[in-house]
Amino acid sequence: MAKKVSKGKQDTQSRKQKLGFWQKLAKSFAVTGKKLKTFFTNLRSELKRVIWPDRKRLIQSTATVIAICLMFGLILFFIDSVLSGTLNAIGFYEPKPATVVTQPAPTESEPVVTEPAGSETTNDG
Repeated sequence: MAKKVSKGKQDTQSRKQKLGFWQKLAKSFAVTGKKLKTFFTNLRSELKRVIWPDRKRLIQSTATVIAICLMFGLILFFIDSVLSGTLNAIGFYEPKPATVVTQPAPTESEPVVTEPAGSETTNDG
């Protein structure tokens, strides 16, 4: 028995037109615009449901956050100072002797010529 081939799929594939660059671009803008509209509509409906804090609660929360930040800053400063003092005490940060690069002094066979900066020698001749 022969298998029946459905012509419905072939017809829809042959009917599809290939879109040009500008048509694809316009379609992508349209899709993006619809998605943005949906996003902002949902955002607006969510913001209507938010229960915003009153002024007193907002000030208390802000003061709490600032106090916690200062407390952790002081704790870190204390720990850093203790560790730094400990490492200095055991000699971890002992400075290494600096190496100085010196140039040998010129000998009498090598004359030293010094010219002022910016001066140029010209030969008129």
